[in-house]
Amino acid sequence: MGKNSTDNTTVAFKSSLKTGAERFLAQALAHALAQGFRTPDDFLRHFKPLDLMVALESAHDLRAEILVKAAGVHQKIAIKKSTTSGAEDLRIAIEEGLTDAAAILELFPPDDRVKYLDASKLWTFLVEDEFWSTLNAEANRERAIGRMTFTLENALREDLISLADVADGITFEMLSTRLPHKELQKLVAHALRLGRERKPLTEEALLDSVSLPQIVGYVPLEHVWKSVVVERVAKPSGFLAVVPVAAPPVEVKPPSNPTPQTNRPSTPEPPPPPASAKEEPAAAEARKSKPPSNAPRKPEDSLIEISAVEDDVDQLIQNAQRPAPEEEARRRVLEKLAGISRLPPHHEALTTPVLLSIESMYADLLSASTDEARELCIRESFPNPAQMSSALLALIELLDPSIDINDPVIRDADVDSLIKVVLFEERHRYEQAHPSLRPPPTAGGQLPPPTGSSRRGGSAPAPPPLPRPAGSGGASMPPPLPPPGGEKRAR
Repeated sequence: MGKNSTDNTTVAFKSSLKTGAERFLAQALAHALAQGFRTPDDFLRHFKPLDLMVALESAHDLRAEILVKAAGVHQKIAIKKSTTSGAEDLRIAIEEGLTDAAAILELFPPDDRVKYLDASKLWTFLVEDEFWSTLNAEANRERAIGRMTFTLENALREDLISLADVADGITFEMLSTRLPHKELQKLVAHALRLGRERKPLTEEALLDSVSLPQIVGYVPLEHVWKSVVVERVAKPSGFLAVVPVAAPPVEVKPPSNPTPQTNRPSTPEPPPPPASAKEEPAAAEARKSKPPSNAPRKPEDSLIEISAVEDDVDQLIQNAQRPAPEEEARRRVLEKLAGISRLPPHHEALTTPVLLSIESMYADLLSASTDEARELCIRESFPNPAQMSSALLALIELLDPSIDINDPVIRDADVDSLIKVVLFEERHRYEQAHPSLRPPPTAGGQLPPPTGSSRRGGSAPAPPPLPRPAGSGGASMPPPLPPPGGEKRAR
């Protein structure tokens, strides 16, 4: 399986259930509760006392133990308790504070949860927080990466998937575009060494060069979740709840008039019996007008049913047309970046997390008072160097279109150089917008050297020696962005 990178804080739980799918689910439940991804209260919200007692109807000893230790029922009485009565006792014990969700789960081991509870409901409880989605993962990306890594390693341990399944789900195309340049260089060198030894570059060999947590960190978690966990683990294992599909409406046609047979005379319908003398005229009239029990359905009835089904279909279409959470987040961040004139020209090639990081960066960048603070702001806005490099190259293309970001010298530059270029271009833009703040030229028409903005009193860093096209000019380094209030002092 390659390198095992599960967090050392994970509480080790080894399931003893028969199938790999059952063991995977039991171990995932234990891990989620041990790490605080899910809580015992969440569990009781999905599985009420009545649900537990119904599920444990065949497990008499386990159900009695829960009633005795959690609800305080006497042992001899607990064994003879009905399902409804036991559920009521457990509910009252919870409401009165005699027990709580954590104490009940202590009495209900993970293997027994999987053995007696519905697997699809357990899966729904397990993944309710949608930790893989873009908005949720960005809140604590390292924690989300660790949880996704555990999920994949758990499935690999139980032979639910292979490393080839992981690679096929993520796709080599995705890996080639998401892995940073340095990691790709390491991978090529590793493949060449294997080739010299006449060994293939298998998935196991890939993990010797790039670990599973690194791969999970570079690839969007939502892609890994949908293409690997859902398609190759959850669906084949039967963890997904089956949504019933409504049958298409059947049009009910009234029966056509039967053709009388010519070879046999039709038997006339007997006339209705006359009303007795004691029968009221209104009752007799009602009896005459009462339709027979085998009367055909009216066409209007079918039309009403069809209309109701069409309303349901319209509602399903409206739900399907609602934007997904990531699409809505992307739309909002594009609008915000466009509003501050910092939307990269080829933003469609950037992922939503990168765009969100750019927005977060600009929320603090222009208010920072020193170059050190601005550089720190840029570094803290991105979770890894790969995303930072993609974002900074896109911003350089926006801030100075004359720079060719596809030039290998620029494209492969380290993030330190890219940060300096972005700061240089931002200062240049600020100077163009505030010409009154530009320092007066010295003798010979040259600008004085920029004043230092660092706390140590040193001069501002010069931009890196990135190539610029001929004719772009050789203007000297503009002064750094002034600290807050600097424009007012200059006046």
